[in-house]
Amino acid sequence: MIDKARREAAVVHAPMPECWRIIGVAGDRSCPELQAFVHCRNCPVLAEAARTFFDRVAPEGYLESWRVILEEPAEATEAADTSVLVFRVDREWLALPTAALVEVTPTRAVHTVPHRSGAALAGLVNIRGQLQLCMSLHKVLGLPGGPRADDGSDGTAEAGTPRLIVMERETPHGAERWVVGVDEVAGVHRVGTTDLRPVPSTVSQAAARCSSALFAWQERTVALLDEVRLFETLNGTVSA
Repeated sequence: MIDKARREAAVVHAPMPECWRIIGVAGDRSCPELQAFVHCRNCPVLAEAARTFFDRVAPEGYLESWRVILEEPAEATEAADTSVLVFRVDREWLALPTAALVEVTPTRAVHTVPHRSGAALAGLVNIRGQLQLCMSLHKVLGLPGGPRADDGSDGTAEAGTPRLIVMERETPHGAERWVVGVDEVAGVHRVGTTDLRPVPSTVSQAAARCSSALFAWQERTVALLDEVRLFETLNGTVSA
């Protein structure tokens, strides 16, 4: 029965232009052929209209315009963005490539290590059931403040919620992990390579020595930390 209806519908004399929009599924659905074909896409009228559309002669100048477009040299693509975690230590805004980031966690009790009071090594913290070395970036970078051994809070003037940042890198001897305390975390952001500018050679602070570039973010100047230099500085501080 359906095959018979299809054969009968295949012989359509002067069909209504764009009938699928008027009496078809996109219109009022009054077309009697819908009983046999259910949907306009199954109707030979729509198939013939589609074939005619693709077989039509190109408008004047159409092929030439595309030839010109395709012959144009490819534009240089922008350098890939860098994904970074932006955070604050005292009044300095810093950033760390997310490739070295494991997680950001709320502050927790820091257990002091005997005979290391006041040093860059704040103590040991429990991260997911494992004791990890917790370093004070304030001490490492020579900035005021720093996490306390009891609750991880700090006494900086700016408002913010202190956090712990867990970092890790692969070495020939296995994974090397550090936990550092910061005064505030602003989240993950993307920085264009073209937005990075060099660190002035006149700056001698530890933060500058561990930084690879500077960039502007929300009307602030942020120092992008070099994870290799930072890890080496942390290692040197503990072994000193």
